[in-house]
Amino acid sequence: MSINDLIQARDTGKMLEKLLSFSDQCRDAESISPGIGGIHLPERIVFCGMGGSAIGGDILKTICDSVSTVPVFVNRDYSLPSWAGRETLVISASYSGNTEETVSSLKNAKKKGCGIVCISSNGIVEKLSSEYSAPFIKIPGGYPPRCAFGYLFFPVYGLLASIGAVKAMPRTIFGKMDRWIEDFSPGSEDSEPLAIARRLEGRVPLLYSNPAMYPALMRWKTQIAENSKTFSFVNSIPEMNHNEIMSWRHPEWFVNRCLPVFVETSREEARIKLRMDITREIISGIQPDILTVRSKGSDLLSDLLYLVILGDWISFYLAVLNGSDPTEISEINTLKKQLGGLR
Repeated sequence: MSINDLIQARDTGKMLEKLLSFSDQCRDAESISPGIGGIHLPERIVFCGMGGSAIGGDILKTICDSVSTVPVFVNRDYSLPSWAGRETLVISASYSGNTEETVSSLKNAKKKGCGIVCISSNGIVEKLSSEYSAPFIKIPGGYPPRCAFGYLFFPVYGLLASIGAVKAMPRTIFGKMDRWIEDFSPGSEDSEPLAIARRLEGRVPLLYSNPAMYPALMRWKTQIAENSKTFSFVNSIPEMNHNEIMSWRHPEWFVNRCLPVFVETSREEARIKLRMDITREIISGIQPDILTVRSKGSDLLSDLLYLVILGDWISFYLAVLNGSDPTEISEINTLKKQLGGLR
């Protein structure tokens, strides 16, 4: 079957439509003005979220680490760190508004006297923001949370820009996203994510990058899990050089099924680039089938967004190659039901 036939047969949840319209989502999200006054640059920022609602925080943390004097922490827990207090800005992000860990940490933020900003489409988070008189960023509903990255990222980026934590979003990024999506679509004769998905089919991807790109590869891991129903593993270089590099021996059956994927940018530090080259050479003596993927971004933000979009498309194509509906998440729904309706 052709890839278009596979998509027609297996994409019953219409994931393709969401991928094709992603840059439109991002433009719409960027136009959502936080409309938040009276917030000053805090001593620290804690971004609270889980799953698809947390990835925006991971990307924002990486950007802030490179340009801001304010540290950003991503919190995936029921409570906040002990040091969170009045000079801490807590951004509670839950697409549904009902994520139980995020709701719990939001209540904890109120008890600690933290500054609070909430972002969701509805649910308990919206109700608590009203109860707490906390600024609320309302975003459109109707998406699987993992497909709402644009709505969860761009308004919060705008908020951070408004308080001076980051620079204003460059408008050129949207045109770049248009081009990337056009290149990634099934109609493209040379679709990079489709070619990568074919390489990953039946394999266990081991994803390696520099530390700055690690959040984008964590996005790959979560999308490959939810969309493709496939295991993958992530590590960064140089960290993996101090431990995981020794794992490429046992068990042999697992090593033989793995596909090492090195994700690179045009701006690697010299020592990290050297480490990647040496690591690739060492692993090739054990597993010669190695894939290298290079970002087409030109700076930190565009590198991260390029890889996020690329990974979304890879996971989509891998899903249909695996015979799966990319949108279906029955195990998550079962867990959610047994937890009492929250996720």
